[in-house]
Amino acid sequence: MTGRSLHDALLRVLTSARLRGLALAGDVAALGAEVGHAEAAALCATDPARLGGLARFMGRHFFRERIVRLFAAGRRVARESGRDPLRVLEGPAFGAFLDSAELGSTGSAETVARLVEDELAPVLGAVGWGPALLAYEGALFRAEAGPRRWGTARTGTMAVRAAGARVLTLAWDVTPLVAAVRRGEATLPAPGAGPARLLIALGADGRVSAARCSDGLARLLDALAEPQPPAALAAALGVPEADLRGALEGLAGIGAVEWRAAAAAPAGDSGPAAAARELR
Repeated sequence: MTGRSLHDALLRVLTSARLRGLALAGDVAALGAEVGHAEAAALCATDPARLGGLARFMGRHFFRERIVRLFAAGRRVARESGRDPLRVLEGPAFGAFLDSAELGSTGSAETVARLVEDELAPVLGAVGWGPALLAYEGALFRAEAGPRRWGTARTGTMAVRAAGARVLTLAWDVTPLVAAVRRGEATLPAPGAGPARLLIALGADGRVSAARCSDGLARLLDALAEPQPPAALAAALGVPEADLRGALEGLAGIGAVEWRAAAAAPAGDSGPAAAARELR
């Protein structure tokens, strides 16, 4: 056991209620299969109250940063009305959730997103474009919890839509408002009425992107429900293969498309292991 291996094991236990349960139960064998025997023995000897308290502290920090960053516009609008969604972090529902949370998992992100949305809904629901803003930032929050693909290299010639890529249609175009909030502008632009269709995807670096989704792009994404060779896909869509390949490479760059070999399993990881990597 090294200091680094114990540090990594501790991060995994702090971000996973399942692993923490093994440590609190003193199950060195089961925990050792996940983090190493020596590391498990050290963690199982840790004071349960301190371990649980540190896990709750880390969980609040983990989700606070994400709420501030990904619900930035909704939070600014709500704070002008005297309501800050960060107060959910101190509520009883969030406290109960933390003791069973798997940080970085899609399930935990869904729970927190719903808590924040419930907090923001009374304020944003009173504004015409408010529900669209809530839907947009909620989608970004959920998308960021998707599987990470750090260092993933292109391994195949078949293109397929990434599992986490989603198309969101909004009744108002709130993207300029969100961009202005992120730039820290004092005066915010009014969202424009009319449908706005967006492609939201998670890149290999863990960064969420949102791009305009034209009719052509929507057709391409629909056609990529199953892995497709570019040549056959170009012929089916009636577009030049070179243009299609360029589009696929761009979509792969933002995480909306993956390249796979035939019958390859989806790449990536999510949940506590991914969260622990981000917290190192």
